[in-house]
Amino acid sequence: MNDSAKRQKLIKWFFIISFIGIGIYLLVFNFFQSKYISSNSYNKRLRNENADIIRGDIRDRNGVILASSKVYKNTIQRNYAYGRHFSHVIGYSGKALGSTGIEALYNQELSSANTIETIKSKAKGERIKGNTVKLTLDKILQTYSSELLKGKKGAIVALNPKTGEILALISKPDYNPSNVTENWSNLIEDKNSPLLNRAIDGIYPPGSIFKVITLSAALNNNLEKYEIACNGKINIGGYEIKDSNDKGHGQISLNKAFTLSCNSYFVSLGLKLGNNTMFNEATKYKFNKGIQGDIKSKVSSFTKKKDDKSLAQQSIGQGDVLITPIHAAAIAAIIANDGVLVSPYIVSEITNMDEKLIKSFKAKTGEKIINKDKAEIIKDMMVDVIQSGTGKSARIRGVSVAGKTGTAENPHGKPHSWFIGFAPSENPQIAIAVIVENGGSGGSIAAPIANKVMKKALVNIKK
Repeated sequence: MNDSAKRQKLIKWFFIISFIGIGIYLLVFNFFQSKYISSNSYNKRLRNENADIIRGDIRDRNGVILASSKVYKNTIQRNYAYGRHFSHVIGYSGKALGSTGIEALYNQELSSANTIETIKSKAKGERIKGNTVKLTLDKILQTYSSELLKGKKGAIVALNPKTGEILALISKPDYNPSNVTENWSNLIEDKNSPLLNRAIDGIYPPGSIFKVITLSAALNNNLEKYEIACNGKINIGGYEIKDSNDKGHGQISLNKAFTLSCNSYFVSLGLKLGNNTMFNEATKYKFNKGIQGDIKSKVSSFTKKKDDKSLAQQSIGQGDVLITPIHAAAIAAIIANDGVLVSPYIVSEITNMDEKLIKSFKAKTGEKIINKDKAEIIKDMMVDVIQSGTGKSARIRGVSVAGKTGTAENPHGKPHSWFIGFAPSENPQIAIAVIVENGGSGGSIAAPIANKVMKKALVNIKK
């Protein structure tokens, strides 16, 4: 083959590969990124509202109006009926600052209407109402959960483990979405970051709630009979890790170690499993990948390292392990749902001004994370945590609750308080994650909050 033919062949393959690359990028953009890019609050197109359409309502699962618009002195005003309780979920919408939350993600749907009705309204010189977005959230549970976390920093995520419906999503501190423009300078300068949606974008060391993952790895690698002699602390190459009460548990098995949240046992177990096994198990539970859903969240991380000290820390949810509250709730939901993850979602349907259905969103086919028999073993151990272990504060009279507490070491202050769980354990209707920043003990701070939210949900949520 002469030089000219070679050059022609190289040019041909260059254009073929370039064309394929552009095609793949366009597919990825349109199917996975376009919705989130178009809904970004920095997108100026969001600020150019259709003057002929009154922005549609946002409602809860039972039809309660959460956000609506009205015309006042020829201007459209947005009203948030429950203010701070829904500030991070619904977000805000305005010409000056753009939109966030559901207001941004479903901006196009809220600010558009049936084509024929739009044409008629223009001909008459009238304004018509945009489409309505209905959420999976329950107003009563959301406001109740919001009050429970009032005055604290942290998040609560509650969802239906069988369907993926998000029932409550709380982030504190919050803000008043009705006067964001006037208070913008104060909000962005506030050291407590009230604009941050901690439920989906807050990323924290999980502490002992991560032991669910280490436990799962043990079961998948036939280490359910592994035992150690615990004396209250374990030394890894000169680095000492203690149990919470500094007292030894003696000869201890997997079930008892999980119930009592024994650090020494789970460090030893993690080292026995090895970094590759732990990394693979974490990845299976969506660390470093992210959970799919209609709201985008930060990706939880588990770093692959070779030294024993790092692995020891990670095995008990410390070191470089980080997790979002919505991911923590999803892990609880996986165990509740027999090892299957149904991606969390928050919008159930879109209807027009006449309340006719435009689009309905249902749970996607679940993804099997672990075998049902292994999930059942973990579920039973999580029940033991509530009955006789560190999660007694989450007990509900007459209801079998499953859970795991966590007290996550924090280099910037007091430990973070964690709880994940679900109820009833035999037929789960709600899975939950609670984090209280700098709250201290998970069993004494996060667990009682989760207890109240679960009780409220079991009584209030309509199936």
